Amino acid sequence: MNTLDASGLINARRDVRTPFRLLVHKPGAGQVELSFLSVLRLLPAKRIVALAVHEGQQVLVKTFLGRTAGKYAFRERTGVLAIAQAGVSTPELLWEGEIENGRLLVFRYLPNAVSFAQQWSLSHDSRARVDILTGVMKILAKLHDHGVIQNDIHLANFLLSEGKINTIDGGAVERKAEDPLPERSSLKNLALFFAQFYPKFDALIDDVFSRYEEYRGWQIDEIRLRQFRSEVLRCRETRKRNYIGKTFRDCTRFLCRSKFTRFEVCEREAYCDELAELMEDPDKFIEAGSILKNGNSSTVAVVRLIDRSLVIKRYNIKNPWHGLRRAFRKSRAWQSWSNAHRMEFLGIPAMKPVAMIENRVGPIRATAYLITEFIEGPNALKSLSTDPNGELEAITSILQELSDVQISHGDLKATNIVMTDDGPVMVDLDGMKEHTNRQSFEQAFSRDLERFMENWHDNPRLKSRFSGLLRDLSSQYGVSL
Repeated sequence: MNTLDASGLINARRDVRTPFRLLVHKPGAGQVELSFLSVLRLLPAKRIVALAVHEGQQVLVKTFLGRTAGKYAFRERTGVLAIAQAGVSTPELLWEGEIENGRLLVFRYLPNAVSFAQQWSLSHDSRARVDILTGVMKILAKLHDHGVIQNDIHLANFLLSEGKINTIDGGAVERKAEDPLPERSSLKNLALFFAQFYPKFDALIDDVFSRYEEYRGWQIDEIRLRQFRSEVLRCRETRKRNYIGKTFRDCTRFLCRSKFTRFEVCEREAYCDELAELMEDPDKFIEAGSILKNGNSSTVAVVRLIDRSLVIKRYNIKNPWHGLRRAFRKSRAWQSWSNAHRMEFLGIPAMKPVAMIENRVGPIRATAYLITEFIEGPNALKSLSTDPNGELEAITSILQELSDVQISHGDLKATNIVMTDDGPVMVDLDGMKEHTNRQSFEQAFSRDLERFMENWHDNPRLKSRFSGLLRDLSSQYGVSL
């Protein structure tokens, strides 16, 4: 087993390989050895959360590196103390250690811990989800009653171990006051929590929010509930902007390079030598692939790599005039990349982008490429011509979700809906738009519904069934089905 120090961990960046040993100065004991078994969370050159062994006991170790190590270790320790003083369970801090250019906090390891995020992903009915959220409401009410706020508030920071709910991540916890938090501050913090969920789960707020009011000793108040709902929407909008913005920056999830002649971004986990070769010369792979579309405006091909199949869509420049019109605008590849991640954030099934490339000359954009995962399955026009089983309802559900968040697709042909084993998936998103103006959205979504119904002109049976399923939506937007 290798022995590392802080410099080795900093220089390793993302490539921290376990197992390894670390020699740590422990107060009252001198130099001791920690054996790191697995990395649970990593912020390159700054923070490592890992499962380790010390004196035969499994422990959770948070290692802070670099010149800010002391500051962040202090924040973590202070936050954990605030959680405990509020009477909320949190893993016990066993001891604090030092290494050259780093600090460590060693916590008791929770056996067989399951996060609420894991429980949520396994829950398939609203009752189970309400129970999970109610458990969080009880904890947050207790923290707020003691003047404590959790600023990085999400389900993964609540762990169930041996029948007890534990709150973790003290680094994002701060005590605002000795007295209970005022109502406004409490609701803003609570809204941060609910804003992380997909909009379709907002229906659970009514049940759960009343439990929070009960735990705080407040009277049930409809006006407060309406204000809280508005605050959730505001917080979600902020999170969405930040989420999409990160998809165009080099960060933990994305590898991004910007040069004078090219801009490219890629899912970091997907990046490998073969994908790097594809991104270097996508035209070569298109020529060798299976052409799905070869038009003036775009060329689409399926390419097969060693371990996966991908779809490359090249957005062509049709002529000099077209190139001039597109030169200073975000490319359609850029729009598709952004919209795909918007759909991901909102929890609406859509194509999975892998990489995006724009050829440029400074600020002038030229040919662009979008690389996505290949989606296995027929399009809706082919699939639904047989005997659909729940598929019409699934498509209708997606249209309802788009309506709820004011998004128009722009080209709602049945061929732009792929039917997979897990349900329908939306593709071809470069014309998609999220509207801030209600009137603009209603006009665009009405066109979407009309275009969607044209798909079934030759299939009266399907058209009739969709007309029934979409009756509420069509009447809302004044569309005759």
